[in-house]
Amino acid sequence: MSFLLRGALTLLSRAGFGALLSGLLLASWVSANPLVAARAGVAAEVTTDISTDISTDISTEMRPAEALGALVAELKQGQVSDPEQHLQRSQSADGLFLLGWLYQQGGYGVAKDREKSTALIQQAAEKGQLDAMHYCWRRCLDLTPEVLDQLQRAVARNQGQALYLQSQLASAAVSGRSPDQLLLDAARQGHPDAIGRLYTVHFVDWARQTRTLQEAVAKLERCVSEGVSVCFYLLGALQERHQDHQQALLYYQVLALVDPIMYRTYVDAEHLARLVQYLPQQQAAVTQSRAASYLAQLPISGNPQIDRFKRCGADYPCARRLSQSDNRCMLGYFEASHLLGLRDSPGYRACQALSADF
Repeated sequence: MSFLLRGALTLLSRAGFGALLSGLLLASWVSANPLVAARAGVAAEVTTDISTDISTDISTEMRPAEALGALVAELKQGQVSDPEQHLQRSQSADGLFLLGWLYQQGGYGVAKDREKSTALIQQAAEKGQLDAMHYCWRRCLDLTPEVLDQLQRAVARNQGQALYLQSQLASAAVSGRSPDQLLLDAARQGHPDAIGRLYTVHFVDWARQTRTLQEAVAKLERCVSEGVSVCFYLLGALQERHQDHQQALLYYQVLALVDPIMYRTYVDAEHLARLVQYLPQQQAAVTQSRAASYLAQLPISGNPQIDRFKRCGADYPCARRLSQSDNRCMLGYFEASHLLGLRDSPGYRACQALSADF
């Protein structure tokens, strides 16, 4: 992947600044970006009539959806009263994943416990929770026979998340489909990581012909509109190479909001300081506000990592808080299902206030 991205930028500039992308691997989209994920495999029913009283006695017998709903109700109030008791009742794959995430992040009154987190997410994956597999892929997931069996079952059902993950395995070929075919099939179902990989290949081929700066920018802007976060970095590097330091800073600031890990990896503080020196005084602060507005005005891409910033409009402090705290306070895989409405709750706001680092 890093070779393809370097090639794309090298073709756009004879100076070869594509080398800036050295080392950009698939992990930039997978392990570092748990929010970038297809919603395939999330099928649990959300119970809507669960009481929001955190004193609800969850020790009584509950169906899986009710147990999960009781946990979500406590999240919305900001304090999980007894995570171990929830664990006894939330044995569904989705419940195990949510509890594992809570133990990993340590929010909502749950103390961090990495060992317990890994064990719970592993259990969820072995029960077929595809997003749990994606969340811990090549990071904290043991590819046990149970996980691989569940993965191949989901591939047989043509689920986008499974198609993508299976394409990344050395022994990827399943049911006569090559890794490339699995990747293509995942992209056809809208999987952002698959789209990103295939778009990079396409961009390299496209850039082999003589192209203008305007054509390249338009191409990468389309890439952004399709939800591929790395294209913010490509746009910044392209504009910087062509001496448009203000636009370069804009795209880097957008990347800093959307994907802080990728930003810190490829745009370090020294690099940014050099860039700011070319700009008029106070322009950097103006560019931050423009970055928030830019994200708010993008069309819906289907990638929640990008689309979530619409709620902030041009409010840069809001966008910054969201960028810094959202991964700790919201499990993005469930934001349209179990955790629908969580961001509007007092519990989320309290978690965000504790997590923000100003």
